Amino acid sequence: MMTRFRKSLVPVLSMFIILVISQAAMAGEWRGSGTPLYTIASGSLHGGVHVGGGHGLTYADPYTEYFDLPDNIIYARLYVPVWNYNKGDTLTVSINDNELKTRHEPDYIAAWGVCCYAYDVTDATFKEGLNVISATYENNNGAPYGIFLVAVYENESMPYTQFWIDEGNYALSKAVADGGAKEQGEALFPGDVKTETVEKADLWTVMIAGTGGEIDELWFNSKLLGKDVGRAKTGGYLDFDHFNVTGDLVGNNNTVIFKRGDEQYLHPFNAILVLEHKGGVEGDTELTVYETQSSLMSVIPVPVIAVLAIAIIGFFLIYMKKKHERG
Repeated sequence: MMTRFRKSLVPVLSMFIILVISQAAMAGEWRGSGTPLYTIASGSLHGGVHVGGGHGLTYADPYTEYFDLPDNIIYARLYVPVWNYNKGDTLTVSINDNELKTRHEPDYIAAWGVCCYAYDVTDATFKEGLNVISATYENNNGAPYGIFLVAVYENESMPYTQFWIDEGNYALSKAVADGGAKEQGEALFPGDVKTETVEKADLWTVMIAGTGGEIDELWFNSKLLGKDVGRAKTGGYLDFDHFNVTGDLVGNNNTVIFKRGDEQYLHPFNAILVLEHKGGVEGDTELTVYETQSSLMSVIPVPVIAVLAIAIIGFFLIYMKKKHERG
């Protein structure tokens, strides 16, 4: 009797496990903690850096963003952060109606399919003035969080400017299998800074999945820039922020620190630092572009495994009770 019961229970429990796991897969396959932010490009020149984008998860198709750009762009980096990546999805981006090659895999993936596609679009068909960028995402349950563009441009009449462009996708979360809870992430801007000649310092950050009331913290060096910065204020699940950090610079290795705090999940995606020097400071154009870093993979987080185990035990007890009632 007990042997027959065990045999009948095995396929039932197996089907239940498959159903539970498949529901988790609807939010993307577990991809680990992702990629800590790092510098993809840095340099200096007489000119500036245009940073713009947005506007949150909308499920619009195509997803469209507009950019008012200067001329003489010498380097440009485009980002399309996306919700719910699964194998087989595709993303097609168009710049001023010129379609880029369709992408089948993102550059940075973390947690349950939160990902980012990054493009070097230095040679794209930009024009001075209004530019239109759109993205079409082929996915049954996902969509872009936004479209962001960082464009470095030369202008000999402008002040001497230093810049760092950091990117990645690091899942700060309560508990994951690869080393426990992820409480904070950093974006380092390596190198020396002559703080005494800096006229203005601008910092931009992009974060995904912040929730209002779940208090996180954002720091620049030893300065607290704000609490509950990740609260979806720029649109659905998106926080795109700009800060004046002129008085908070240090002489080398300036750093942004993202602290998770009470957030269940928080994904730092970008940090861009631009320093405008005082008149009289001169320098040549310098640009260094680094290699893309891969994501850090891990197994499914322990809390998820625990939930599955509890659910299976509960199902087993209910099944046992009904079996007993039927005699």
